Amino acid sequence: MINYTIIIPHKNSIKYLQRCLDSIPDKNDIQIIIVDDNSDAVEISNFPGLNKKNTEVYFTKEGKGAGYARNIGLSHAKGKWLLFADADDYFNDGFYDVIEKYVNSDYEIIYFSATSIDNNSGAKANRNKNIVKVINNFNKEKYKTFEDLIFKNWTPWSKMFKHKYIKQKNLLFEEVKVGNDALFVLESGINAKKIAVDKYPIYCVTYSPNSLTYTITSETRFDERFNAKIRINNYLHNIQQNKYKIPLGEDIVISMNYGFNKFFNAITQAKKNNNKIIFSIGKSLLKRFLKKFNFKN
Repeated sequence: MINYTIIIPHKNSIKYLQRCLDSIPDKNDIQIIIVDDNSDAVEISNFPGLNKKNTEVYFTKEGKGAGYARNIGLSHAKGKWLLFADADDYFNDGFYDVIEKYVNSDYEIIYFSATSIDNNSGAKANRNKNIVKVINNFNKEKYKTFEDLIFKNWTPWSKMFKHKYIKQKNLLFEEVKVGNDALFVLESGINAKKIAVDKYPIYCVTYSPNSLTYTITSETRFDERFNAKIRINNYLHNIQQNKYKIPLGEDIVISMNYGFNKFFNAITQAKKNNNKIIFSIGKSLLKRFLKKFNFKN
């Protein structure tokens, strides 16, 4: 029997993908699914995982992003439980022993803690800050901590989902370039009747300054990120009920403040360095940013 399916979307991160695979023990009850999202110059014969026990590798040519890749993974999943990993992250030592405690449980989702490192330096990073906070503060007697667990914890990693439950709810990832995982995680959390919270950090989420998460290199990239925030905010608005005291718009405001400061600093630096191209693009982006600030639900 396959107890666990681990789904890993991949694009142009061969070195780190190998590290991720090395962090997963060779167990007969683990199915690993890697879906390559049309990476550049892939040498299929040397691709990580092809010779690893219980590992399946699927190559796509569409380049539709991690959500599309994860959905392909879901279509091939056989495990009783589903786990997700990004190719540049990895699982921490002892994670298998921890998840094994829940293999026969009737929970629908189990939330775990995480650690974080800088991929370049190996030093501690803070990408785990939010998840550590909501996990450590969780108290099943206090509903506010449940809200934080669900609505401030949008990533699929460091969680374990009952496969049967995901199928029953017909949940899939959005096939968009940015924010593809948020609604999957939100919907599964909102509808779950039985959850567990475990403070053990089964997963290490890494920080890479040049990753999609941290770079805004074009107006298209800006639009993708901003529209993801709008889409998620509107979803929360639509599902809001009396029992959910969701701070609507809070994430948008945080995103805008971050974006404004990022653009403003870039423009200032470009002007100082007499970089006319960056200065011009920066001004254009900033104008659009301020215009979108007045969005309406």
